[in-house]
Amino acid sequence: MRRSLSAILFTAVLVDMVGFGIVLPLLPFYAESMGATPSQVTLLIASFSAMQLAAAPVWGRVSDRRGRRPLLVLGLFASAVSHLIFGLADTLLLLFVSRMAAGAAGGTITVAQAYVADRTSARDRASALGLIGAAAGLGIMLGPAIGGFFSRWGLGAPGFVAAGLCALNGLAALFLLPESRAERAGAHAGEAATLRGWLAAMTRFPLSLFLVVYFLTISSFTAMTAVLALYLERVFSIGAEEMGLVFAVAGGTTVVVRGLLLGPLVRWRGEPSTVRFGTATLLLSMLAIPLIPGPLWLGVVVPMWALGAGTLFPSLASLVSQATDAGSQGAILGGTQVVGGLGRVLGPMWAGLLFQELGIATPFHAGVLLVAVAGMLALRIPAPCPAAPAPGAASEPV
Repeated sequence: MRRSLSAILFTAVLVDMVGFGIVLPLLPFYAESMGATPSQVTLLIASFSAMQLAAAPVWGRVSDRRGRRPLLVLGLFASAVSHLIFGLADTLLLLFVSRMAAGAAGGTITVAQAYVADRTSARDRASALGLIGAAAGLGIMLGPAIGGFFSRWGLGAPGFVAAGLCALNGLAALFLLPESRAERAGAHAGEAATLRGWLAAMTRFPLSLFLVVYFLTISSFTAMTAVLALYLERVFSIGAEEMGLVFAVAGGTTVVVRGLLLGPLVRWRGEPSTVRFGTATLLLSMLAIPLIPGPLWLGVVVPMWALGAGTLFPSLASLVSQATDAGSQGAILGGTQVVGGLGRVLGPMWAGLLFQELGIATPFHAGVLLVAVAGMLALRIPAPCPAAPAPGAASEPV
């Protein structure tokens, strides 16, 4: 994929995630200023994830039929509208509307992944998908800082900033981003063109194997993320400021791994071996956390955890893409987002329950078991055998 296209896609995902990160830390305070109860605040946060889960496969399937570019542009402008509503909201109902609209517009990452799959060779796909993941991670890192700065002009002000960024990026995509395929995918319908076909594709080997490995590892990863601060506070008396540094190190490591290291590693060892490496590294980091004798060891464990996630998840996405026919990339990658979303919802739930009821180290022990199962399943991952592209599909090496 040409550097200019990579830059536009990277910026599109980056800006979308910056917009998400800008409003997220302010959301509880903004909602409470409108009279929201704690349960309504949590429901407000959950409404975004629920709409994103429902929308991701729809965005993917429509992009298979109508093309990636119009969906990317539409998603960016839809995100801009959702953030504008956030800035203008003066009632809790409008705040719910803004978050649900933002969740529904959150399918742009699925479409961006499908765009990458259309325009990259199998050899370079994991690297390009890793770049998309790096953009998302960087956006989530930068967003809260930007939102905190602009909140001095009111809790709604960051919403206007996010809206402006998304709108500008939508205009850039509209004028600078070409369609990723020479012909619309609808003329070459893939196996996931119908709901029955989509379900059949998602449950056949090796896609089903990839999705099980993804669910187990993303659930364990988010479980560890959810209880890490609570664990470190109880064991080492680490506070919010130190935890901010911990997550900044994790985020920075992830960006470096996905942006610089992943491509050479996959070209050297291939996606199956990279998945196994990422799974093993994630397992070791989760095993180590309850064993470290002091907080300075986090300087070793946290980059290890980020290295595992940064190599594992883009490599799995590349394998999913290569096992999918060219007319179904958006639908199947959208389905992968649904599986990942379920893992991100369920992981913190079981981790919190174990933390509270059975002991503060038990979520890490349970995560080690789940990742170990994923690692054993990863041994069955076959070498990728990419499906033939649909006629008229554009394909460029990175």
